[in-house]
Amino acid sequence: MAKLVSTEVTDGILTITLDRASALNILNAKACFELSDIFDRFAEDDGQRVAIITGAGDKAFCAGHDLIEDFSEPMPETGWAGLSHRSGLNKPLIAAVNGFALGGGWELAMLCDVVVADPRASFGLPEPKVGFAALGGGARLLPHRVPYHIAMGILLTGRSMSAADAARLGLVNEISAPGKVLETARKWAEDMLSCAPLALQRSKQLAVASANPASLRAPLQKMEIELTDELIKSHDGQEGLAAFAERRAPVWTGQ
Repeated sequence: MAKLVSTEVTDGILTITLDRASALNILNAKACFELSDIFDRFAEDDGQRVAIITGAGDKAFCAGHDLIEDFSEPMPETGWAGLSHRSGLNKPLIAAVNGFALGGGWELAMLCDVVVADPRASFGLPEPKVGFAALGGGARLLPHRVPYHIAMGILLTGRSMSAADAARLGLVNEISAPGKVLETARKWAEDMLSCAPLALQRSKQLAVASANPASLRAPLQKMEIELTDELIKSHDGQEGLAAFAERRAPVWTGQ
């Protein structure tokens, strides 16, 4: 079976490409297991010092979870995209957002340390519109990235925002020239490569611990799993999937 994620290592930089351009680089369970294996190898290989994550094509970074194919299949122990429940990965991760970053796609970008975006990129967490919630890290992380009311305005409406608005809120480090997002990400990676590897890893280790302490991380991740299971089994969760597949407006019951 063909791989859904491709990788390339050049001069210490691992480039990870979500490789489903025809489907806006959406991820299914298989792709998340592939990513988990990739991040395992990245963590263990001293020759891979920085990772850049991007999407194939020019339309999407990642449009989220595949709502048709194996939606309810379990994720790897490391969580959504092999990252959301992972601990101890102290090497730098850069998201090169080349287009839509929606749902789990934006969550994947949030799980990175630096985010650069093409001017055409857009960001959103539309999960409630299909009966679900941003439980791949979005609802847990976003309130720590922006003021509470900004976060809740995003989480409770499913609205999208432009790259410029995301940068204004501090959710994007840099907007590249059009079509140059990967080159911009590599410049960030090269600056990181000029620093001592262990110093970068310890900097990230402390920063992550301060923003996401272990005492909170484990129970919140457990809650994500429980809430995901609840929503998948709910009437509205099933209705949201059916409505999406049938391209109609969902009829919510609150159950």
